[in-house]
Amino acid sequence: MKISFNTNGNLHKTIELTFDELYEHFGTNPSRKKQIDTAILFLKLFSSCGCTTAYIGGSFASTKEQPADIDLCVDLCNADYEQLEQEFPDFFDFNKIGEIHKRLKCHILHIDKVSTRLLEMLQIDRDEYPKGLIKLNLKDIDSYDQ
Repeated sequence: MKISFNTNGNLHKTIELTFDELYEHFGTNPSRKKQIDTAILFLKLFSSCGCTTAYIGGSFASTKEQPADIDLCVDLCNADYEQLEQEFPDFFDFNKIGEIHKRLKCHILHIDKVSTRLLEMLQIDRDEYPKGLIKLNLKDIDSYDQ
């Protein structure tokens, strides 16, 4: 798959990748590979709770060589909230999610049946230009081994 970026270094459009393709195209150095590994730990957890789709945005979905973090946006429409609260109680605590971001450099956002605002925010850069995201199908993540 050929991936194209605009003159600002952002994806032209949202693209769907497998986990192997994510590593191939965006795991271009040890720092980026570590960010992907961290994201996959969280994505496996969300998948086990019924989530089927996630997006990666921010500077990670760009040509930036050393992104400060990785921005995940998980679609909670199919999530089992009770299971999610049992397996990942920190997700429901704003302060603890902030600590995860600081410690692991993984920003965890979500969309649901009520709001897609955070996903929409990821699709616009700081200069108000549109940018694409990386879309991941979580159905195969349980069998994926880094």
